[in-house]
Amino acid sequence: MIEVLISMLIVAFGILGMFGMQTQATVSQMEAYQRAQALVLVKDMAQRMEANPLQIANYVTTVDIGTTAATDCTLETTTAARDKCEWGALLQGAAEKLGGSKVGAMIGARGCISRPDPVAAPNIYMVAVVWQGLRESGAPTVACGKDAYDSEATRRAVTVVLQLPVLS
Repeated sequence: MIEVLISMLIVAFGILGMFGMQTQATVSQMEAYQRAQALVLVKDMAQRMEANPLQIANYVTTVDIGTTAATDCTLETTTAARDKCEWGALLQGAAEKLGGSKVGAMIGARGCISRPDPVAAPNIYMVAVVWQGLRESGAPTVACGKDAYDSEATRRAVTVVLQLPVLS
């Protein structure tokens, strides 16, 4: 009888371990999905900028994109403004909906476009996408979305550095 109880106890601990592993796998899968979505979105904006080099300076942002409700982007007067509006909608998850809710992006996604050194390198731009991660890790060095999330250790970021030719 005692041997049966001990066997049941060992099996119970094994099942609890399996549940813990399954939980960790689910969190890791969600983190990987969000990173993949962020890579798609950061590359999307980089390609939009490459396609419109004459308005490249108009892409630089002073506030995070994707934090306000998306409006009708067709009302924007310039290609750069329309691209930023459409990118903001994508950051909010507009590309995929489930029951009327936007579910196609990361948790709390934001985007930024900056010029790291406008004097020494006027043709270099950095596109960044940040979002809220599910577990703590090291804080990214990019300034986009800084202090906008629960903890800097849960803020995630992907960036693309874009170097455009100088047109004269």
